[in-house]
Amino acid sequence: MGKKVSIIVPVYGVEEWLERCMESLVHQTLQDIEIIVVNDGSPDNSQEIIDRYVKEYPDLVQGHIKENGGLSDARNYGLQYATGEYIAFVDSDDYVDVTMYEKLYKKAIEEESDAVTCAYFIVNEQKQTRKSVQKGTMHLYGKNIRENSTMLITMAPYAWNKLIKRSIFEETGIRFPKGIIFEDICTMYPLLLYCNKVSKVDEELYYYIEQREGSIMTTYSPKKMQLLDSFKLLNNRFEEAGEFENFHDELVTLNLRHTYYRFKEFDSYKKRGFQIKFVHRAFKQLKKYFPDWRENFGYFPNFTLPKDRDKKRALYKTSWYWYYISMIPLKWIKFGKKVDKHYYNRKKLYRYYYTWFMKHGAVKKNTVLFESFHGKDLSDSPLAMMQELLKESKGKYKIYFTTNDYDTHKKFVKENNLDIELVKLKSFKYQKVLATSKYLVNNVSFPPYFIKRKEQVFMNTWHGTPLKTLGKNMRKGIDSMHNIQHNFLQADYLLFPNEFTKDHMMEDYNLNDLYTGKTVVCGYPRNSIFMDAEGGKELKKALGYEGKTLYTYMPTWRGKNSYQGIGADYLDQINEILEAVDEALNDDQIFFVNLHPNVGNRVDFTIFNHIKPFPDNVPKYEFINCTDVLVTDYSSIFFDFSITKKPIVLFMYDYDEYMEERGTYIDAKKLPFTKVYDQESFINGLKEGTFLTSTYEDDKEYYEKYIKYDSIDASKYVNEVVFEENYTHAKIEDYAFNKEIERKLYVFKKRVDTKEEFDQIYEENKGDNTVFAIRRKFFDIKINQWLYDEYNDKMTYIIYGYCPVMTWLEMRIRNHRVERYKKRVRERGFDRSLPNLKISNRDEIRNVI
Repeated sequence: MGKKVSIIVPVYGVEEWLERCMESLVHQTLQDIEIIVVNDGSPDNSQEIIDRYVKEYPDLVQGHIKENGGLSDARNYGLQYATGEYIAFVDSDDYVDVTMYEKLYKKAIEEESDAVTCAYFIVNEQKQTRKSVQKGTMHLYGKNIRENSTMLITMAPYAWNKLIKRSIFEETGIRFPKGIIFEDICTMYPLLLYCNKVSKVDEELYYYIEQREGSIMTTYSPKKMQLLDSFKLLNNRFEEAGEFENFHDELVTLNLRHTYYRFKEFDSYKKRGFQIKFVHRAFKQLKKYFPDWRENFGYFPNFTLPKDRDKKRALYKTSWYWYYISMIPLKWIKFGKKVDKHYYNRKKLYRYYYTWFMKHGAVKKNTVLFESFHGKDLSDSPLAMMQELLKESKGKYKIYFTTNDYDTHKKFVKENNLDIELVKLKSFKYQKVLATSKYLVNNVSFPPYFIKRKEQVFMNTWHGTPLKTLGKNMRKGIDSMHNIQHNFLQADYLLFPNEFTKDHMMEDYNLNDLYTGKTVVCGYPRNSIFMDAEGGKELKKALGYEGKTLYTYMPTWRGKNSYQGIGADYLDQINEILEAVDEALNDDQIFFVNLHPNVGNRVDFTIFNHIKPFPDNVPKYEFINCTDVLVTDYSSIFFDFSITKKPIVLFMYDYDEYMEERGTYIDAKKLPFTKVYDQESFINGLKEGTFLTSTYEDDKEYYEKYIKYDSIDASKYVNEVVFEENYTHAKIEDYAFNKEIERKLYVFKKRVDTKEEFDQIYEENKGDNTVFAIRRKFFDIKINQWLYDEYNDKMTYIIYGYCPVMTWLEMRIRNHRVERYKKRVRERGFDRSLPNLKISNRDEIRNVI
């Protein structure tokens, strides 16, 4: 009688890692399995390890020996001995979670799937890092690839993170091609063609070891030409199945993606002739299978260059460009990389330049730097405070505003008659202004190397009452708090619009025990505009929309953090919604859309009749104030807009999924606004006009909790705090008492692999005044889970990125191990990560903060 799962493990030259792999397999929680270990003529002592496991687990482990034929041949050899309902493959230098096959098999049975995949970790032993890969996109699965071809683009081709029904191998006769690498590409994708359904377990269950010394994938061998052999076989197999044209775009994308990955490795090959041969054959093969590939959009721009690099992207499509790259002498490339790395890396130069002015530049009185959303917008509370300062100070202050879109913002400044100077975020001037301005105002964060000088006054306004969980309360993405937490700790003032926001932010960024400045509870400057109803009507008329119904749609970001990229599936979802809305509206209705910057610039608004982006020449909140209905989901914008008492609609079409991924402080279902949970109901509400009559005016508890501090004079009151130290109209709490408490710092100096190890570290170092510092490099989803499930209430911790703050000269001297310079940089590290705190073991912590 066959087993549930047969696990095939090819072995060659892995004596050092084989035992770890086998231990993870023999202790699987799924009992009814067989482990088929194939010694592919390994020259080391691997067979002794195999024999030991066969002897110790005779009913579980089989050992087979064959002549060396390569990974594909060993996998195929193992298949003949497999009796399992499902087949799995494990590379013998990797290892797996002990629950992997129980979870994959359970999913396969529950969903009656022929194939199941899972997420995995990329483990770098040298750097002590563990990176999560292939999480999410669950809505794509539970189908076959004919029903959802996007799976081919989003799913990794690897054999080792999948279960495939054995009958698929038997019925199709598909096997791994002997003698070539990149064998998974031309085997796994064709196998999926014959699977009735592909499911997914959204957990990291496989540990893939990258950059193992001696691995063919980490050495730049001419064998990598075999990538083209693999794609030739992939294309042929789809042709043989009669599916080539049905999957034409996806196959173009796969061929291009992996070909360009190899092109980008050219500077690492020692034999320059290989590159020329590779370019010639690659373009010849593309032309053979896909004559129209240069015109095929597919996903081509998304995996080559940023959207704004159209000229270089055009070069990428030409063979002569790659012939040119392939002929550049390797020593020139290496020299250029060395120069760039050590001397001309722009990011490092910015940091050196900033540090020089922080050390030597005088802080300039009556100089102010405002920044909003990393320069992406001139908006929010920094804009409102700046406008108030211009009105009241009458030229007293020199005002800078950070921009990351100079041309757009220059036009905005001119049209609104703002007497300020824009300073580009990515510029040396920005570093000088940041280091020497007396007053600093930001609603998110300054760069990671920022250290507030004693002469400077820094207010962080944040950007709203939070609905979504933040900081350590995020189920996933705790590590994204690192620079926000750093900036909060640097601030003299933290502005909150209500006690609800203050309590959660102070708790969830571990500020109660570490913050040494003042909290300010006061009306939000950006919200004053919502108390000017007449101004909204006048703006609506001036824009030419009088008599029309204006909807504002502001969906929240759907990612675990703002650093995360956006997937094509979410773009498809947004476009589907907008197309349905556009069709439902009439000519007297306009649906204005403001999407997250990661998404908005990739939606083509010109194709719609009744949908428009926000106007560029009107401050965002002024424009929202002139609209009639706010449509959002989990964005805190509704707290602000509710001041107007106009209708609010929460369009939460993915409520269950979003709650599982992110979570909220408040159950959105209990908010006093109109709630809609599916697209059909939302479209009907637009057509029937029911959203226009919704109201929440009588909910006094809501207004008392979230809105009571908002005032038409909020900008004036907050400016009094920052520029005059006048606290008359604000509720102030001073956390200076934290300066007097002596603390001990424990720094995580390497990756923590197991919960038991994490528990031990905590037990050995815990204490009322212990602060744990977790380097972001070593932070992964497992530590996230341990903190979220158990340690958030036990530990006071910071997440930090190693970012030495030094001038170029100090960097050069420090590299020569001059102790006084190393100490100077270390002290700045404390000033950056834990400002103003007494750390008892300060001298013991070296070069880690």
